[in-house]
Amino acid sequence: MKYTKIEYEELVKYINNNNDFSKSLENKTILITGSKGLVGTALVKWILVQNEIKKSNTHIIGSTRNPEYIPEYIEEHDSIEYCKCGTELILTQQIDYIVHAASPTGNQYHMQHPVETFRTNVDGMEQMLELTQKNEGCSLIYLSSEEIYGLSSDDSPAMTEDMVGAIDSLNLRNCYPLGKKASEFLCHASAEEFGLDAKIIRPTVIHGLFQRYDEPRVVNELLRCIIENKDFVMKSDGMTKKCLMYSLDAISAIFTVLFKGEKGEAYNASNPETFITVRDLANHLFNKFNPNIKVVFAENQAKKTDGFLPHRTLVQDCTKLRSLGWKPKTNLDHIYEIDIKRFLKC
Repeated sequence: MKYTKIEYEELVKYINNNNDFSKSLENKTILITGSKGLVGTALVKWILVQNEIKKSNTHIIGSTRNPEYIPEYIEEHDSIEYCKCGTELILTQQIDYIVHAASPTGNQYHMQHPVETFRTNVDGMEQMLELTQKNEGCSLIYLSSEEIYGLSSDDSPAMTEDMVGAIDSLNLRNCYPLGKKASEFLCHASAEEFGLDAKIIRPTVIHGLFQRYDEPRVVNELLRCIIENKDFVMKSDGMTKKCLMYSLDAISAIFTVLFKGEKGEAYNASNPETFITVRDLANHLFNKFNPNIKVVFAENQAKKTDGFLPHRTLVQDCTKLRSLGWKPKTNLDHIYEIDIKRFLKC
């Protein structure tokens, strides 16, 4: 695999701190859906570097909409093959693990294609569960979302996995959390009814090291403002408050639940130390990394079609995941420091 110095150093650090993962993946085959997205890319690169330094001999099958396109970081000898996602996904070899990370992303896509967003989530989940059932001894982890908790207020307690969130089914933007919630039900019900080793993880916003520069998310726009020396135009009031989690903390959480979690159970994954409003996040990052830029409010420019979620304040309780031995290791400043170095070097 081709990698940058920054990527390699970060990956080696996390891999060496999680030796059990390489043993669990030794001589195994893992299917990763959404293999070219942020999480999928992080998983692929983690495993390929792990193969190199730990001799794990893990084979990766990357499910993707365009298997003909091979990412530039993949080399001929790397232990990975790509296959097409959707109904065309037919695999003849034994699958030991499935990480189901595929889902449509982006507020505008959700608003323009609500039916496709919902169906892709639910149909994809059903297909992965069928594949798990066909492969004896296979374990699956489903990447859900903290959005399944719906709206919460400033005085809401930290959300534990047994709390139920209200989601308006007549709001088009909710095609995403509703699809995730329905998929969670399929995952849990299949574990209960058929005994499938299927688990659920509910990550917060994942950021750092592997996302595209032009990713249409507010956390990426803040990064672009710092690098391009431009003010940040905020179309909302900036008071939505939640957490960020470093991509490699997210990968270590995924593997922890996959290898150690209970089937049918859901696990929160977050970094409560990064709990901050969008407004405060922008001001903090600008003060630290580029004091020449500022936040400019333009709330009247927001349109319903932008797909912004209503004002919400949400922090997840990660006690359940921590009980499996996991904890986040990277703070907010380091997440952005790494990406600023990464993109300025390009």
